[in-house]
Order: sequence, then structure tokens, then C-alpha cells
Amino acid sequence: MSRKSITCTGKVSKTPLTEYESEAEALEGAQFAFVRYGQRNVPYRCKQCGLWHLSPANRQTPSSTCGVCQGQDGRPKASYASQQDAERRAEILQREQGLQLRAYPCDYGGWHLTKG
Repeated sequence: MSRKSITCTGKVSKTPLTEYESEAEALEGAQFAFVRYGQRNVPYRCKQCGLWHLSPANRQTPSSTCGVCQGQDGRPKASYASQQDAERRAEILQREQGLQLRAYPCDYGGWHLTKG
């Protein structure tokens, strides 16, 4: 059963996200949104609350956490499987937040983003 989050909000809309208890439940929600509204969404497990949310398919850029590299803040860097995925994330962040980022290859595999 879905409900609105009290902890997670949309990066663009700033409104509470819908939470799902399982990936299967989130997939049902995505199917409903497609049939009802024509919206293509994909489920993802939230790193903040641990539940499932939906993201517009054209905004989804899957990443993992690099086990070696850290950002200036000391937190592990996101690692993208391909240069195309990293550049797509950079374009989204530029459009939504005005950040100027570029992709570069990680010495340990994958791709990262950096300022400039």
C-alpha cells in the first residue's frame, strides 16, 4: 500500500514522494501511472528512508557507490557504469540545479562527476 512520505520530497516538485514497501508494489504504481497518465516511471530504493519511490524514466541514471574514491566532503563518490550515464546525470543536474559538472573515468572502473 502506498502513502506520502514525511521524510522524502521530489527534487524538482519539492512535494512529498509516494512511498512503497516493496519493489513489486512500486512497479504496480509505475504501471498505474503509465496506464492512467501516460507517465513512464521506474522504481528505486531510497538511500534516505529505505523504502521505494518512483522516478521519471528520462531522469533515471543508475549509479553505485565507489568503494575507493571520495568527494571533497569525504563521502564516497557515485560511480556510473558508462560515460553516457555520467554525462546524462551531469545534464540533469545542470538543468535542475545549475551545476556545471563533467564526467571523467575512475581509475578503478566506472565514471565519476567533477566540477568544471
